Amino acid sequence: MIVRAILAVGASVCTTVFARFMRSAVDTYPSGRVPGAAASCEPSAVHAQSRLDGNLGWRIAHWWLARQSVAPLRRRPGLRQPTILVLDHGPGGLVGAIANATARDTTIIASDGTSGMGALARTRVKEIAGRFGLDARVAFVEQSNHAFPVVHGSVDLVISSGGLHNWPEPEWTFAEIRRVLTPSGRFVVADVRRDLPISIWVLIRAWQLVMSPAPLSTLDEPSSSIRSSYTAQELEWLAARAKLPEFRTFVWPAWLILERNVHP
Repeated sequence: MIVRAILAVGASVCTTVFARFMRSAVDTYPSGRVPGAAASCEPSAVHAQSRLDGNLGWRIAHWWLARQSVAPLRRRPGLRQPTILVLDHGPGGLVGAIANATARDTTIIASDGTSGMGALARTRVKEIAGRFGLDARVAFVEQSNHAFPVVHGSVDLVISSGGLHNWPEPEWTFAEIRRVLTPSGRFVVADVRRDLPISIWVLIRAWQLVMSPAPLSTLDEPSSSIRSSYTAQELEWLAARAKLPEFRTFVWPAWLILERNVHP
């Protein structure tokens, strides 16, 4: 009898907790864009992001995005050495994946406006791509997205992952992307989407509650990033206003990808 009573009480408590969680998750589902503070503004959150950047899920995502993004450069080789600009490089996982996916004569410029992020990324890239991939090919610069550190028409690929929702003036940044690209250059901008299915939102809220590192959970991440992100229609509107050429969008369960449709 005592065991049954304990089990009944436990089941009741679990049901109540689950119901409250589901109600909270549904009530907090994004209904409109709400810009928030970037996690990069908090040093402890930056280090937490750096640790997450090395887990298997992010390594696979970076590998896939890098391979897909640089594929046109491999299919259309030329005599000129290609140049790639990585915006908001963050902890460096994507930069390392791009270094591994490109030829050794490729120049990679990694830009981020957060002070100290370059040092974290340099260590991460060295782990992924080795000393040659870092020292001879990757240049880290601390620069905002209002003015890229490259000359007009000199970049073959501009790529950004997870930074769009923090851009204060996305049209301005898109205009800069257009400025620095070569006539046949490509851009790939990937970010979370605000109108993700509610089932994915509930899973993210559950992960955040149980597994998110404390510095990120304190900032309500990754929920805060999702609330400040865009829908596919909003992203296309921004790209059109910035006159990005030949763009198209891909919608994934939790992600959006905006890219230039480069014809073979």
